[in-house]
Amino acid sequence: MQIVKLVFWILFCQLPTLAGGNAVSTGLPWYQGLVQPLFTPPNWLFGAAWGVLYVLMGVSAFLLTRRGLNSEVRKPLIVFIVQLAVNALWTPVFFGRQEIGLALLILTALVLLNFWLLKLLWKACRGAFWISVPYVLWLCFAWYLNCAIWLLN
Repeated sequence: MQIVKLVFWILFCQLPTLAGGNAVSTGLPWYQGLVQPLFTPPNWLFGAAWGVLYVLMGVSAFLLTRRGLNSEVRKPLIVFIVQLAVNALWTPVFFGRQEIGLALLILTALVLLNFWLLKLLWKACRGAFWISVPYVLWLCFAWYLNCAIWLLN
C-alpha cells in the first residue's frame, strides 16, 4: 500500500509539468532572445533539474503522509498543495504569456510559501524537510534568474 501512495505523490507532483509543457515549447524562441543573466544554465538543465525536483517533492509528500493524516500533517500538506498549484502557474505566465514581472511575483509567492513549508516540515517530518531543501534552493536560484531577466529586459 505504501508503494501505491509513493507513486501517487510522485505522479501528483508532475502536474505542473502538464500545465507548463506547451508554454515552454511555444515560448522558448522568445526566451532565447532575451538578455540572460550571469550563471544562466543551459536549457537542457532546466528540464533535468525540474524532473528530479518534482520526484523529490513527491517523496517529500509521501514521507509527510505515510503514517496517515493527522492534525500535525494537515497544515503542511495544505501548504504543500497550494505551493504546487502556485508552481503550476509560473511557467504558463512566464513562457506562455511572456509576463516576466507577473512571473516574478508568482515566484516570490512560491519562494515564501516554501520557506513557510520548510518551517512546518521541520516540526512535522524531518525527512520531508531535508528532501525539500534542494527544491527551495532551486526556487531561490530561479528567483534570481527571473528577477535578473526582468531587470535586463
